[in-house]
Amino acid sequence: MKKWTKSHGKKQILVLLLLIFAGFNAKAERWVVNTTEWPPFTCSRCPENGAAAKALRETLKQVGIDVEFVFYNWTQALKKGTDPEVVGVFPAWAEITHPDYTPSVLLFRSPLGFLEPRDRPLQWKELKDLKGKLISTTQSYARPQEFANLVEKKVIRTESGWDDFTSVRKVALGKVDGALMDINNARYYIYVVQPSLAGRVSVNPRIIENKELYFAVNSLNRSKMKKLEKGLKKVNFQRIVDDYLVKYLKGH
Repeated sequence: MKKWTKSHGKKQILVLLLLIFAGFNAKAERWVVNTTEWPPFTCSRCPENGAAAKALRETLKQVGIDVEFVFYNWTQALKKGTDPEVVGVFPAWAEITHPDYTPSVLLFRSPLGFLEPRDRPLQWKELKDLKGKLISTTQSYARPQEFANLVEKKVIRTESGWDDFTSVRKVALGKVDGALMDINNARYYIYVVQPSLAGRVSVNPRIIENKELYFAVNSLNRSKMKKLEKGLKKVNFQRIVDDYLVKYLKGH
C-alpha cells in the first residue's frame, strides 16, 4: 500500500476540489434573454439592469441558471429572439401575438396610463372621452385593445415616437395632449433622467389597467418554462420588482 504523506494528501484534496468545481461548471446553465431599454424594469445603465431584470435573475438563480441580457430596440429584440441560442424576450405584455413566442405564467404587473402636460391635464372617465386628443405612443409597442380600436375609428389621434423618452419630451414641449405610457416608466424619466421636467409634466391619476407582464419564450425553448416556474415557487417576483421601485423611485 502506498504510504500516505502530507504532500500526497494536499494533492488529493486539490484534485477533489477541482472535480467538484468542474461538476458545478458542468451543471451551470446560462440563458440569453433579449430585452429592450425600458427603465426602470430593464435598463443597461440601471443598477442590476433594472427591477424586472433583477427579479428574473433572482428567480432563475434558484434553479441554478445564470441570465445574460442582450439589449435591442423592441422590433429587433423580437426578430432576434427566435435565434436558437436565445431563450426569448422579456418583459412582454400579453398582447404579443407573434406565433414564434409563448407567454410564461404571469410574472408581475405595472400600471398603464397617461403622461400629461401639468397645465393641461386630461379629463376622462372612459377612453372615448379623449375624443380628438393627440396622444403620443412608442413605435412598435402593443396597445391596449380598446385604445387601439378608438384609434382605428379615428376617435383618438396618435403620433408615434422612437422611444418612451421621446413621448415624455413631446408632452413637456406641449406638442401632444398626452402620452400613453407605463406609469413607472414615466416616473423614471421624469424624476431620474430629467428632473427639470417635473414642473412641466405629470402623471394622470386615472390608470387604464394594471398591465400583466410575462416572459415570451420562443418555440425552440418552450420546455424551459418548467424551470422558470420551479424558480417562481421560491421567490415573490412582484415583491422583488416593487422593492426595487421603492428603492430607486422613492418618494416619486
